[in-house]
Amino acid sequence: MKGRVWLEGCGAGILFTLAYTWFHISPLHTDLYHRLLPMNAVYWGVAIDVAAVCLLSAVIFWCLDKYDVEGRTLWWVLLGGVLAARTTSGLAVAGLIGYRAATPGRVFVAVCAAGFLLWVVRRKWYQSAVRSARFVLLLMGFVIYWMLPELVFMAVKAEPHDVAEYARPAEKPDSPQRRIVWVLFDELSYDQLFDHRQPGLRLPNLDRFANESVSFSDVQPVGYYTELIIPSLLWGTQIGQERSDFSGHAAVKTASRWREYPNDHTLFADAKRAGLSTGAVGWYIPYCRTYARELDRCEELLGSPIPGNYEPARPVLWNIVAPVSKPLARLTGHRIAQPTTAQEHADQYRTLMEASRRMISDDSIRFAFIHLPVPHPGGFYQRRTRRLGANGSYIDNLALTDMALEQLMQWTEQSAMASRTAVIVSSDHSWRVGMWKMSPMWTAEDEAASQGRVDLRPVLMVRFPGSESGPKIATAFPELETHELIKEMIAGRIGSNADVQRWLLNNR
Repeated sequence: MKGRVWLEGCGAGILFTLAYTWFHISPLHTDLYHRLLPMNAVYWGVAIDVAAVCLLSAVIFWCLDKYDVEGRTLWWVLLGGVLAARTTSGLAVAGLIGYRAATPGRVFVAVCAAGFLLWVVRRKWYQSAVRSARFVLLLMGFVIYWMLPELVFMAVKAEPHDVAEYARPAEKPDSPQRRIVWVLFDELSYDQLFDHRQPGLRLPNLDRFANESVSFSDVQPVGYYTELIIPSLLWGTQIGQERSDFSGHAAVKTASRWREYPNDHTLFADAKRAGLSTGAVGWYIPYCRTYARELDRCEELLGSPIPGNYEPARPVLWNIVAPVSKPLARLTGHRIAQPTTAQEHADQYRTLMEASRRMISDDSIRFAFIHLPVPHPGGFYQRRTRRLGANGSYIDNLALTDMALEQLMQWTEQSAMASRTAVIVSSDHSWRVGMWKMSPMWTAEDEAASQGRVDLRPVLMVRFPGSESGPKIATAFPELETHELIKEMIAGRIGSNADVQRWLLNNR
């Protein structure tokens, strides 16, 4: 087989498997950071699949090159349409293009129609287009010489064996008799919650909490992405970018430079130094790995389904056939039970709510951080039928958020430390309308609720023990200052509504 044909086949194979490989070969390796390690079995599966597809593609190119070396037949159009559709799918999965901007089906039809039209009208132009496309694939084929070795290296490299939960003896005899419970609702919008709430949407628990709290109505967001915002708030420094090494340890880029994430300079570390035991419940961010030295208790859920149906807990052989397991099952008449996105989101929510109950019920944890996947899209609740795990809208998820807060507050009030517990309710960022509008999860109710508005204000409310009312802070408040506010609460210097107002006055 000619070297040229081999490289063209590799270029085609890389495009065909882009949806499966991008998250693993991306230079920042951010997906690895958000996974429960080890992932070696997945990397072996991906590497072998890429090699197999490249070899198969090279055979196809060899056959086409042998019988149609001048590029005259329409087989090239079919091949181009398939590769264009697969490339579109890969770019969409990687989040590099919008799902609605160009679907794989539309791209396939467009490429085939354009190629057929060119073949009918100008045969020489058609041949030139085929030669040009093959040259691009040849150049792309050289990528296999670093891509495949990297996947193999990741497959053989020993990775940490993460734990998704742990609990250590926490309480100290001299620990301060106060408690802070910080609840962060992912993607909760101040605008949709208070300023432009949808008609008929009742949120009694969020309203009650707001009335009893110091409430900030103009929080200026510190970022756009959860994985950058939450570590920024915990550290007190704005993070512009993150990357991971092959062991899942994060480095972050601030305004000046790249550096290792300083987990010993976070609010968890501050709480430990103040004598408060610490705990975290959350998703998406690897709290149990990143803050292992600072947390006395931790429970987390990491990662969404891996493109290609790969699973870290499965053996290598299973992962090799994972991408074709569903098509093969359909051909043989077997159905593989596959939960919907809404059902997976609902299962995560249930699991984290139960973990939150355990965290709040553990009175020895005096600084508890709870990060919940609600009202984060897509919709996985229907408020009219009160059905969890069904496709819904962002507005439905807001109703579920209200129910979640009711349950969290009940557990807090039932705890032995209830009379000494301050509760913070916040969000990392607002509803990212621009992002989700390009998603297939976008609904007609989402469209009606957003009305083309982009309001980036997240939520921040602080309720102190015994408070029945609180001031509304209308002045602009940089979200990053949430770190200093909570740091003062940890130190015991802020413990009432008046303390917050005094702190704000002294820091303006």
